[in-house]
Amino acid sequence: MSKYTGLLLVAGCACLPATSFADTPNLSSVLEASGVTLTGYASASYSANFNDGQLLGFRAYDLDTDTFTVDQASLTIAYLPESGFGAYVNVLAGEDTDVINASYGDGDSIFSLPSAYVRYATGGFTAIAGRYTSLAGYEVTDDSANPFISRSFLFQNTQPFFHTGIRASYKFNDFVTTYLGVNNSAPTGSTIDTNKQKTAEASVVFTPTSSVLLAITDYYGLDDFGVDGTSVGTNIFDVVAQWKPTDHLTLAFNGDIFTIQTVGQTRGAAFYGLYQINDLIGVRGRIEIAEFDPDGASSIPIQTYTGALVLSPSKHFDLLAEVRFDTSDDAIFPSGDFLKDNQGNFALKAIFKF
Repeated sequence: MSKYTGLLLVAGCACLPATSFADTPNLSSVLEASGVTLTGYASASYSANFNDGQLLGFRAYDLDTDTFTVDQASLTIAYLPESGFGAYVNVLAGEDTDVINASYGDGDSIFSLPSAYVRYATGGFTAIAGRYTSLAGYEVTDDSANPFISRSFLFQNTQPFFHTGIRASYKFNDFVTTYLGVNNSAPTGSTIDTNKQKTAEASVVFTPTSSVLLAITDYYGLDDFGVDGTSVGTNIFDVVAQWKPTDHLTLAFNGDIFTIQTVGQTRGAAFYGLYQINDLIGVRGRIEIAEFDPDGASSIPIQTYTGALVLSPSKHFDLLAEVRFDTSDDAIFPSGDFLKDNQGNFALKAIFKF
């Protein structure tokens, strides 16, 4: 079923006379009965920059400031039975697609296909083939699932967003799950796959209790970062840990070491605290410490500090308010026609989920 066909079906069902067809199943019930799920969300935001410039440096989806944006309109259709073949398709529209498409060299279309894959599952074994989200990192592209408006420094500068390839996983028990995969080469979300070499991925996830998670992931590939476009080895080592000491409090850590042979290394750690006061209000904080270490040059440190307030008047709607400040010992952030050693912004984002 194409996206447009699905939208026409939804519109058609909405226009049917309720009195004449009261007993006729609607689209949602038909899909649910067949094992197909249809979900989505839409998000829009406003951001104001504390600097003189109109851009924020080293950001993922919030480079532009002092403007209203329709960030993401997402529609996902999935058929994922516990055993046998299934499929998952996510279509995304909005300003954020520019960044996603750029990492695939697909231009600046307002539409994107972040994930689309075929899946086979049997017992503890699962295999998918197509395009899917990265195993690295604590944060995600999905606005409805990410804890903050802005993405972490690590998300943009050390981690890939999505992959195209083949991934297999095996759940040995409730304690250990492993992943192995081979993907088209593109080490971070800000790079484009321009060669024929592939990237290997491996990950192990430990869940000793329902409140504790530890994931260790590694990506190794060959990418065109060398002199005259020659391929050199790249490696991303990523660790994610999460602990929920209570139903209201979540503490998390994300650490990365991103190495490009003969070019340099980027290292960083992000610390998270998320506290849900009640069903209506939540507060969140994030602190990052990172460092660029280029070969043959002095290292460049960077720190980011983020605070957010979340209001959820219903299960379908979230309103986020965020303040973020980035700083460095070096002048690396845009400010008008110059660079300076800090940048900051305030942002609001509304998200409706269905």
